[in-house]
Amino acid sequence: MNTWLLNIQQQLSRQILASKLPHALLFAGVPNAGQEKLADWLINVLLCQALHQENVGQEQVVIQPCGQCKTCKLFLNSSYPDHLSIISDKSTIGVDVIRKLSQFFEKTAHIGQAKTALVNHADHMTISAANALLKTLEEPTSNSFIILTTDRSDLLLPTIISRCQRIEVRPPVGEKLLAEFHQQGDDVFVNLSHLNELSDSDAAHAYNEFRTHFIQYLTLHRNRNEVLVALAQHSDGYRWLEKIVVGLMREQSGWQTARSDNTLVKIPDKQQLCHIYNLAQTANTKLKTLVQVNRQFLSEKLLADISFAIRNSDQN
Repeated sequence: MNTWLLNIQQQLSRQILASKLPHALLFAGVPNAGQEKLADWLINVLLCQALHQENVGQEQVVIQPCGQCKTCKLFLNSSYPDHLSIISDKSTIGVDVIRKLSQFFEKTAHIGQAKTALVNHADHMTISAANALLKTLEEPTSNSFIILTTDRSDLLLPTIISRCQRIEVRPPVGEKLLAEFHQQGDDVFVNLSHLNELSDSDAAHAYNEFRTHFIQYLTLHRNRNEVLVALAQHSDGYRWLEKIVVGLMREQSGWQTARSDNTLVKIPDKQQLCHIYNLAQTANTKLKTLVQVNRQFLSEKLLADISFAIRNSDQN
């Protein structure tokens, strides 16, 4: 469990020990912040038959499941009958799935006393599904707990949020985040959107290589093919592109950034970089929102637009 989740575990442990845990909780935060980890831990705690307490600091306690009782083993094997997980493999969570959740809570528990349900990516619910869940939240059954997770709480109905205990998961940034992954660096803006590069040495190498190629493409009009391959074939390519351009914009504005190797090359000015960023963001939005998009063609057009923007600005 990530260390930034510890305070939340302590808070929830105190509520459980005082029998004051609400029946509905919403874990919200940026992607990969640990919402799902917290949800699994909490559900396991609520179902475990032999809990134990861990001292994690001065008068600080975190409840932990035993991992050995019958309910723990069933839950870990995803076969516990008094728990329901809704993890959609589609872009939306429909009303029929949420109705099954409501029916699930209407039945008595098979093994333990508590019943739990998890809705991952609750922001994927359709309006009708959210309204169906709202009825369940308004009329909870005894010893029932509903856990929602999201990385886009702004897409949830305000009425859903208001009926849950909302817990914001806030991971650290900069040096503190690097320390979580036993790394060092001087990038004060590093955050969890860079998780792949922080946790995977191959991804870190690929990013650094892409950065070098893209800088040379911007300044010397070289390595177009290498940049194109990364954008068209690597899942992180467009995120890397936006990250690099934002970093260059910060450098142009005199912000504190990680040490760079840009001192010997002529980087486009702030106006050019802003235009390039808008081009990249527009392309990335199309990639995420259009059902049928040709990533290869989109990447080729993006590089052509960037090249045109730079050359046109140089001529002026």
